[in-house]
This record gives sequence, C-alpha cells and structure tokens, in this order.
Amino acid sequence: MEKVEYLPLGSIVVVHGAIKKTMVIARGLAAEINGETSVFDYAGCLYPEGIIGDQIMYFNHQDIAKVVFSGFSDEDDSLMVENINTWLQSVPFERADPLKINQGRADG
Repeated sequence: MEKVEYLPLGSIVVVHGAIKKTMVIARGLAAEINGETSVFDYAGCLYPEGIIGDQIMYFNHQDIAKVVFSGFSDEDDSLMVENINTWLQSVPFERADPLKINQGRADG
C-alpha cells in the first residue's frame, strides 16, 4: 500500500461530494464492512456538530477535496504517522472505496 502523508488529528476537511465540513478523529484504521475487513485512511465526524450517535464517516486521503484547517502536529504526531504507514505495509487488507460501500448500502 502506498505511503500516506496523513493530516493531523483535528484537521478540518471537505470531502468530495460533501456539503458539510468533516473533522479528522482517527487515522489508518481497519473496519469490517459487509463481512470484509478493509483499511481507511481516516475516520471523521461532522464539524461543528461532532459525533452524533454512532455516525462516523470513513474516507481516504484521495477523497479530500479541500483542507480547511490542519490540526496540531509535533514529533509525536510524525512518529504516529510513521507507525501507521509501517502497519499498513504489513496488513493483508485492501484500502476500501467509500463510494462502493455507500452504493452497496443504497442498493441493499
């Protein structure tokens, strides 16, 4: 899997096709969807609302249309990004396509 230059936690982005802003709350995660484990670059919540119930948005770096605000980053953050990228090289999972997952939900 290609290396990702992850945005810091707390970054505010606009995802392609979205109207509302999204805040990055997690990076480099595996999620089981439709019985398959896949990898996403980010999880986010609506900004300024935050997490509402269990509504978390999964998306990948290439899905970001605009970075509105870049969150705090220091040496610890840089080390975490390195660790995430190292982990991604070792897992057998594929990067998920959020659009296909959403289409599957609309069809089912």
